[in-house]
Amino acid sequence: MVSLTQKKIAAVDSENMFKLVRDFPNHWQKAMSYSKDQGIKVDISRVRNIMISGMGGSAISGDLIGAYVEDRLPIPLIVNRHYRLANWVREDTLFIGCSYSGNTEETLTATNEALGRGAQVIVMTSGGALLDLAQKRDLQYIKIPGGLPPRAALAYKFIPLYQFFRNVGFIEEDDNPFSETLNLLLEQNQSYQNFEENEALSLAETVKDTLCVIYSDGKLMAPVNVRWRTQFEENAKTLCYGGVLPEMNHNEIVGWENVAHLTGRLSVIFLRDKEDDPRVTKRINVTREIIEESAASVHTFRSRGESRMARMFSLIQFGDWVSLYLALITNTDPTPIVRIDLLKRKLAEV
Repeated sequence: MVSLTQKKIAAVDSENMFKLVRDFPNHWQKAMSYSKDQGIKVDISRVRNIMISGMGGSAISGDLIGAYVEDRLPIPLIVNRHYRLANWVREDTLFIGCSYSGNTEETLTATNEALGRGAQVIVMTSGGALLDLAQKRDLQYIKIPGGLPPRAALAYKFIPLYQFFRNVGFIEEDDNPFSETLNLLLEQNQSYQNFEENEALSLAETVKDTLCVIYSDGKLMAPVNVRWRTQFEENAKTLCYGGVLPEMNHNEIVGWENVAHLTGRLSVIFLRDKEDDPRVTKRINVTREIIEESAASVHTFRSRGESRMARMFSLIQFGDWVSLYLALITNTDPTPIVRIDLLKRKLAEV
């Protein structure tokens, strides 16, 4: 295992992403406290569908909520990642505009369009133009703490959204999932900071210099899969892609036939959960057998905990640490997102 010390980390990690990842359980605890009494009122009787609109780290909370409640919610929930809205967004839509900074142009455009169509609109943000819009239009809003890279503020975005769904009756649960998840996050955090015996660091070392492919069941674990991929990309600045089953079995699995030119350069990670569909479980096992000889390494990681919340976030936290260590052992500063900043500057000139 690579010999890491806090001094070596500090030499690479200029903006202390290590601390932000380490502080995730603290963020969780704070968000549990401040998000309880939101005072948001929604006319549920007129809601026939829900749209959560956001981009990047703000959209992933919508994905997580969507997967969390899919088999319980009696109406459709769609996550929108675009300027434009589907035609069905109307007066009977509950529209939730999510932008951590409050200045995401796609989300601002979509929110204004939802208002123009008469949807019930609430927003969740730390400030910026979206908060200004909410205050000027007298919209209900959930204000969350700002000042972090959006990817490091997941607890501050997921928990208020979850609390909102619980407060309006879309989720019927007590506080036990919160407490179980917090305890699990604290426990895992200890092991992920131990440089001598560390599963996250070990995986980062194994997949270094390879292209990682993440696979999972296409239901509860699908947004966890997305989170892993985006964290590898933003923290470690390396491409990472993936797919979900059973869909991957109907197309992508054939793509593993002609990968001789990539021999030794592909690593596969399967994310598993006890709620995976039984047929998908069989498919995952067979898929592993079929592609194993074409990959440099194949890994399976199972969620931990009893509640859905704990299980989802046990793997999310693990993936966050893996992506962080992958950055550090390749001498990559995990916080800056130079190409996103460049893109925004060029778009501002148009």
